[in-house]
This record gives sequence, structure tokens and C-alpha cells, in this order.
Amino acid sequence: MNEERTLQVIQRGMLLRSIYVLVAPVMLVFAALACGTLVTETASYTCPTAIPQPTSTVLAGTPEPTLAPPPTPYTITPPQDFYVGDAVFVGQPGAPLRLRFRLQNVQTQPAQSQNLVTWRLEIRNLGSTTYETVPAALMVITRITTANGAVNGTWNTSESAMNAAGFTNENYDPLPPDATRVYRLAAYIPAGNASQFAYLLDGDGGNRITWANQSNPYCSGDVAD
Repeated sequence: MNEERTLQVIQRGMLLRSIYVLVAPVMLVFAALACGTLVTETASYTCPTAIPQPTSTVLAGTPEPTLAPPPTPYTITPPQDFYVGDAVFVGQPGAPLRLRFRLQNVQTQPAQSQNLVTWRLEIRNLGSTTYETVPAALMVITRITTANGAVNGTWNTSESAMNAAGFTNENYDPLPPDATRVYRLAAYIPAGNASQFAYLLDGDGGNRITWANQSNPYCSGDVAD
């Protein structure tokens, strides 16, 4: 009897160890996917649009007036919103971790009593270290515009929305240096339009990039990477 009980204890122990060996790596993978690379640097966008110099109209022989210097470049930093298409940089030139983010191609379509919002996030790794991220877990819609006005909240990317948009088999492998990848994302919102997006650089929202869902009204173009 005691031998049977001892055998049962041994078998149970072996089973628990087997489960741990199978489950622990999976849990570690989920933890890595949820956290990714924590980024503490602040995002910024600098408008490269050239400012034309004023033209002198003085008469011949008259001393040229001293012209005022052109305005400094227009720069956006948090908590200001960036805009669709802006080249948003995180990290200083030459730093091991330097990234460029660009929100693209935001679209909305009806889906029964709600709307399906799809968009793309381009990330370029300009640094010398690998960047690990899963934008489906880190990027959310934070404001929508409805018939009754603006509503703040959190609307997450979901598997059902991704499937409805046809976004399957997305590549979430670590992004190596000097590589660019476009991530396709989708979320359901109440009837209305997405007016603000957020990407959680540090995973919990303390350091984030926010975008207004419109083109930059002040300038356009890119600065060099």
C-alpha cells in the first residue's frame, strides 16, 4: 500500500515537472512579448520645411539692411500630439537605441453597430541594438469623435479586429539594427472616428507617443535619419 502511494507521489511529481518545463518557456515568451524593449527617451519631430529669406527691395547704392534670421525649425515633443506621416524620432543620433516611428494609412469602416479602424505603424531601427516590440499590445486608440463630441478612453487592438481586417501572420520578431518594418493593426470602436492614437514606449504609458489623426497642418517633409 505504501509502495503504491510512493509510486503515485513520484508520478505526480514527474507530471508537475513536465508541465513546468512545457509552460515556463511559454510564460517567459508572453512576458517578453508584453514588455519588449523599455524606452525612456522622449519622442520628437522637427519640421524640415525651408523658410524663404525675405527679398531686399532697396534702391541701387543704398546700404543693404540687416535681415532677420529665419525662424527656428518647428518642433513637436510630448505631451503635444504628432500627426499622421510625421517622422517621430526617439533617441539621439549615434545612441545604441534610436528609433523612428511613423503612423500611416488610418482607415475606418462600419462593422454592424460599431466601426473597424485599421492603421499601419512603421518603425525603423536606427540604433546599434535590437529593438523588441509587439505593437498590437502597445498601441491603442485613446480618443474618438462621435456625433455627441469627443470621447476619451482606451480601445485596444484585438484578435477579432485583426482577423476582420485580414491582418494575420504578422511579424513580431525582434527588429535588428538598420531594419524597417510596417506593422498592421486594427481595433473596434463605437460608431465614430479615431481621433488620437498612442504607442506606449515603456509598456505602461508613462512614456508614450500620441498622434492626432490628421495631416500635419504646419509643415511637411522629413529630416535626415
